[in-house]
Amino acid sequence: MHLGDITIDNMSKVYGHAGLDIKIRNNKVKSVQINLTESSRFFETLVRNKKFDQVSSIASRICGICSPSHNVTSVMAVENALGVEPSEQTKKLRELFVCGGYVQSHSLHSYFLALPDYLGYNSILDMAGDYKADVERALRLKKLGNEIAACISGRDVHAATTIVGGFTSLPTKEKLNNLLKSLKKGKADAMKTAKLFASLKKPQFERKRNFVALHHNDEYAIVFGKVCNGNEHMQPKNYRGRLSLENRSYSTSKFVKFDKKEFMVGPLARINTNHKNLSKDARTAIKIMKLEIPSHSPFSSNLARVAELVHCIDKSIEIIKNIKLKEERAFDFSKMKNKRNHYEGCAVTEAPRGVLYHSYKINMKGIITGADIITPTAKNLLSIENDIRQFVPAILKKPRDKIIIELEKLVRSYDPCLSCSTHFLEVNFL
Repeated sequence: MHLGDITIDNMSKVYGHAGLDIKIRNNKVKSVQINLTESSRFFETLVRNKKFDQVSSIASRICGICSPSHNVTSVMAVENALGVEPSEQTKKLRELFVCGGYVQSHSLHSYFLALPDYLGYNSILDMAGDYKADVERALRLKKLGNEIAACISGRDVHAATTIVGGFTSLPTKEKLNNLLKSLKKGKADAMKTAKLFASLKKPQFERKRNFVALHHNDEYAIVFGKVCNGNEHMQPKNYRGRLSLENRSYSTSKFVKFDKKEFMVGPLARINTNHKNLSKDARTAIKIMKLEIPSHSPFSSNLARVAELVHCIDKSIEIIKNIKLKEERAFDFSKMKNKRNHYEGCAVTEAPRGVLYHSYKINMKGIITGADIITPTAKNLLSIENDIRQFVPAILKKPRDKIIIELEKLVRSYDPCLSCSTHFLEVNFL
């Protein structure tokens, strides 16, 4: 079978609008282009001239899926600029909040986006008749993530209580106890998810690339830690200088390189970097799914998400059992000592899709004068294109519809966060 160029006008089951163009000559891939057609949203401009305590609410709207991570990273960047050190209680509650975001995001991707591909369905709705128990489990896990977020931040999406230095209100003991009960039930669902994904046959494809993730000596790093590039560890403030952003004529997103080279961020990078700090049952889930570490297959990202799903539930249980809440005084900018004309700070956390960077400049009146936000998906785009370039020759002999499915699986394994999209448009082989 001879194929000319492959064009996918609109990729489905990714968060946003993007196409894929692959030029093939004599059964060799000449070029790969991920065409991101989302219009620029100018969040870095939107936060300018806003007060420092307004920026996190705006930044959380960058994404309805990664909302907790954007919210917390934004608050931490402002704190870094102003020299505010949050309490251990605040740090633990933020970690619990972000764990809720992970449960939300990973359950959505695992069941609603990835699983239908491997079971031969267009969507999870089509699965309901044959896989009722699995669909119900998916809904319970998503609901659990919402419950964690709402307990800590006041809302399922877009936090209402997070502020610089702490929270406007704390969850009641009753709410935390109810959440603990839900988490214990959800743990069983997460372990069943690991068994389900262990039964799926993933494509055989590996390609070595550089992994970048947060690292902490004592914990599985998703909120706090140094940026790890192999054996090298760096402070968040030194991370931005290692990144270079490139424009592509076919994309509205910039392509990001680390030390002028492609790199991969996200669940697989985190697992490869931090697997020893996973909870005991998360490590058991890895064994159940037979996930080799380190893994260089992008398809293993689906298994890494399930392991993190187990870990985040375990971590949430641990935090709730050990935390003893007390009221804390809110940060007051007007009472800051040694005020300066200019403040600048940054923060780096792990959003579900990978390393997230926020930095802000603030003037002496507490007004945002500059912002720099670099999302995980922009860092993965080059890695996705290079994966496709090497993966396509191995599947060219497959029927046309099978090639499309395999390409969908590959792109979706990264869970690119562009914004919601639900179906494929026509695919043409030219």
